[in-house]
Amino acid sequence: AQPHAISHQAAASRAAVLPVSKPAREKPVRETVAPRQKSAEPARREAEAEGRGFTFQGRKVRVDVVKAELPGLGPDNRAPAVLILHGAHGLGDGSLYYPQASALAARGITAFVVHYFDGIPQARKAAPSLHDEREQVILEAVGYVARQSYVDPDRIGVFGLSLGGFHALSLGSRDSRIQAVVDQVGAMPAEVQRRGVTYMPPTLVLHGDKDRTVPVRRARELVSLMEQLGTEHEVKIYAGEGHTFRGAARTDSIARTVDFFSRHLAADRGLLKKDLDIDIALGPALPPTLPDRDYAPPRDTLADEKLLQRPDFRSAAE
Repeated sequence: AQPHAISHQAAASRAAVLPVSKPAREKPVRETVAPRQKSAEPARREAEAEGRGFTFQGRKVRVDVVKAELPGLGPDNRAPAVLILHGAHGLGDGSLYYPQASALAARGITAFVVHYFDGIPQARKAAPSLHDEREQVILEAVGYVARQSYVDPDRIGVFGLSLGGFHALSLGSRDSRIQAVVDQVGAMPAEVQRRGVTYMPPTLVLHGDKDRTVPVRRARELVSLMEQLGTEHEVKIYAGEGHTFRGAARTDSIARTVDFFSRHLAADRGLLKKDLDIDIALGPALPPTLPDRDYAPPRDTLADEKLLQRPDFRSAAE
């Protein structure tokens, strides 16, 4: 079929009967302000993080790497490393994590900000019932960090905030690869402590005495446990601070964290635990030579993690 053609004469006659439209009046352009996005990008760019990652059960887990600025601190120019574990709200705008990573890098420690929620397919990624699944992702992350050519695998630490602090303490109590732990507003899982903890690496505890999400008594219980174990530890309770540190307390917490890891991941601390035979009631510590998948954490180790599901926690900024 031929396309329907309109003659110039017909087109002209049509134009003659069509009303002439007046030019539309221009409406004043209103400047709109985009809503603020809860994105980690600004803080990540500030930290100059290098995006990397690994695959866990078919899912890509992102890891932002902020490399040490002072290379050559260890054998073969390898630096110590710290994994940074976020809280139950994820990374948020990144302001609680990437400045920390930059401060560590400035002191010669490579920081790895682990998006461990990437490895969890369920919607409620912070649910207590998913503790073991999250811990398996974090264990894979430790292995990933240890395999990097620029990392000294004998000098690895973990920093955890809130939910990340629960995981950092649980991991430090059973994984011999972890040489130091910093727990900020987290706690030792009650079930882990009930079954028995016989070892903790050097640990720094940071907490606010007005924390309504994870009460400060949990920090004091943790300190009491470490005193019983003879664990080398430090503690700072910030007066007037809640679940999120602000102002001077936040600045001080970063400085204390960096100083703690600098001292406990120094070159002469690397082999401290390598030859120790640690008998842990929850199961054997994972030797550095064993694959990560051989580690089997106990079920329901964060029964008390229900604290993190409270309304005041869900509405709090992490």
